[in-house]
Amino acid sequence: MGFFSFGRKKDISTQEIELTGISGHVATLKCLILAGIKDVPLSTTLASYDVGVDQVNSYQYLESSKIAPTIKQGDFTVSGTRAILTYIDIRGKGASLTPRKARVLGQQNYWIDICYELLGPVTQAVTTGTATDDDKKLLDKMLTSLNNLLSESLYVAGPMTFADPHVAAYIYALGCSGVDMASYPKIGEWITRLETDMGGPLKIEYYLMDPSQQTVTTQVA
Repeated sequence: MGFFSFGRKKDISTQEIELTGISGHVATLKCLILAGIKDVPLSTTLASYDVGVDQVNSYQYLESSKIAPTIKQGDFTVSGTRAILTYIDIRGKGASLTPRKARVLGQQNYWIDICYELLGPVTQAVTTGTATDDDKKLLDKMLTSLNNLLSESLYVAGPMTFADPHVAAYIYALGCSGVDMASYPKIGEWITRLETDMGGPLKIEYYLMDPSQQTVTTQVA
């Protein structure tokens, strides 16, 4: 396996960025959301489920075609959600989403951890129809906390950070699964702000697409 840094000398900035993702895969949604926010065009291919899936973001792969999501630009390839989000942030427009203040960094990391440790498993239970009463109570507790936070801040950590695409992907997934978000109006307003930053709503039907091999354009209207 070859390893490359993001700061390579060869200029590949004008070459198309190809995303290999999985339909209905939250990690893929995270990449698409940030690409929309940062105005990074992607050519997206939906992989079959026989590829490995970045479920817990515990790794970052370089030059791997067996992990989803994966992006490729020219002869550069990187896999794993965190690595891809960093790459899109660097390639995209606007200020970097990496917080400079310790307080904001801590808030960002807190919510990313919440995503992987709590919100992710509960969302999976809801989307697969296996959620227990305890799961539903936990989900309501987390959504209430997020709603209260967004009543005081425009974004999850104050300014926009990597926490926003992470959390938003689960909100989209829950919405696709029929969860009524009417009790959390500030979350709805936050999603609207993100969609404004993206230049339009995420095409939610992407989440519901058949995971057979297909090629689609960037999933932002």
